Order: sequence, then C-alpha cells, then structure tokens
Amino acid sequence: WEQRATIRADKITKAWSSNPAYGVGIACGPSRLVVVDLDTHKPGTEIPEPWKSFEITTGADVLDHLAGVHGGTITPTYTVRTVSGGTHLYYAAPADVAYGNTAGKIGWLIDTRAHGGYVAAPPTSIGASAYDIIDDRPAAPLPMFLLDLLTHDRRPATRTSQNRSQDGSRTQARPLQPIGSGEPLRDPDAYVNRVFDIAINGDHANGVAGLLDATKGGRNAALFVAAATVGKLVARDLITEHSALDRLLVAAAGHIAARAYTAYEAENTILSGFRRAATRSAA
Repeated sequence: WEQRATIRADKITKAWSSNPAYGVGIACGPSRLVVVDLDTHKPGTEIPEPWKSFEITTGADVLDHLAGVHGGTITPTYTVRTVSGGTHLYYAAPADVAYGNTAGKIGWLIDTRAHGGYVAAPPTSIGASAYDIIDDRPAAPLPMFLLDLLTHDRRPATRTSQNRSQDGSRTQARPLQPIGSGEPLRDPDAYVNRVFDIAINGDHANGVAGLLDATKGGRNAALFVAAATVGKLVARDLITEHSALDRLLVAAAGHIAARAYTAYEAENTILSGFRRAATRSAA
C-alpha cells in the first residue's frame, strides 16, 4: 500500500471529490518521517513499574524521563493531538537509515511509525473527535537520543556490557572505578552526576560500557555492574540509597520494557550491587 501513496494533486482531488469525508493518511517511509506516537494510560489497565512508582501515566512523561536519562532533548517539532488524547511527534528521518515500526520498544505507551507504517493526519475525524495540529512548525530532525534508542540493538560489538581481552575472548564484567574515590571532592554534585553518567551511558572513549549498551544476554550483568559502581556513592554517603535506586530503575526502564527482567528483579539486582560496593568499601 505504500506504493499507492501519492502527492499528485489530480489524484488527491479526484479521491476527495468523490467523498469529502475521507480521512488523510501519511505513509511515513516514503515521506522520510519517523512519527513518535505518545499514548495515554487507559483507565482500568495496570501501570507497570517503574512508572507506577513515579506516578507516570502518559507516553509524553515516559519520553521526558527517557530524555533525561539519556541526556537528550525532545526537540520541538510538528505535533498533532490524536483522537485518543495522545500525541504524534513528526520527525525527519536520517537519510542513511531505514527504520521500521516499533511498539513499546522505546518505552511504555510509546510507539513509532516509519517504513511500513502510516499515521492518520489532520483534519481526519473519527466520530466526534478529530486529529488536530497543535504545533505546525516543520518536522525537526530526529533527536539523537531517539535515534540511539531506535538503533540500539545494532550498535557495534565494542559497545556492549561485556569486556574483551586482547585476544577477543570475553572477560568478566567488573564495576567501574569512580573518579578519585577516597579523596576530597570539590564539587560532590558534579562528581555524583559524572559517576551516574559513566554507569548508565558508559565512557566509550576509554573502552568502558554502560547499562544502556547492554544487549540480550548481558542486561542483568550490566545492571549489576552499574549498581556496584553507583553503590560506591551510597557507601560514601554522597547520595541516598533510595535516590540511587530510583535513578537506576529509570535508566533500566528500556530493559524492563524489553522483558529482560521485571522491575522487582531489577530492584533486587541493584540492591545486590549496592551490597557488593558496601562490602568492598568497608574492606
């Protein structure tokens, strides 16, 4: 059906002349668009963790959390209010990558439409509701953090949760060493943020992988490594255990959504990593 999509004025005029009530559909692939579909929580359905604990009930808020975790920005772009009360964010797709559709891969209540997908567009109406434009600026380039999430499973092997020895064999994952551990800190907040950044995003310039680099088979180990790293902050009373746990659960939300582990299992792994850090700090 994508091959039938057209921008020819004569075909469009002929179709809508026969029935002005026709809706409008946009074939995302040929249009070089990635549309992020942010839904809302349906009353009566269960809210999964960790979002329930954070009292998050919309895809927009999930996306906002993920942007914060990844250090990204939700770039203002062409935006449509959907008939269900959700939001469509239209982004221009990179020229060198062909994305497909996703359902929940990025996060809870977030789907994406690209090649092989379409979206209903304004002024399409369904019953008493209609798709309405709420920001008519041109489609902005796809934000880097979204590009990263959509291509996460195709990252180079060097950016995984496993370390490799010089001969290419896998070595056991080990906790990162926080910068300057044991010495006085001039800026504790900056230090804490830097350690979290390394634990979650890695330090690829120095060959260190982070939690978000983990792929199938290594996600739980990567979570433990990140927790053991952050646990050193807890052991030094630079952050409370509760705050550290919350930040790591948010960072692990994508792996939870991918069913690598449940929120309960993630919490247990994180606490285990904290205990490991506390034991080593006391030694």
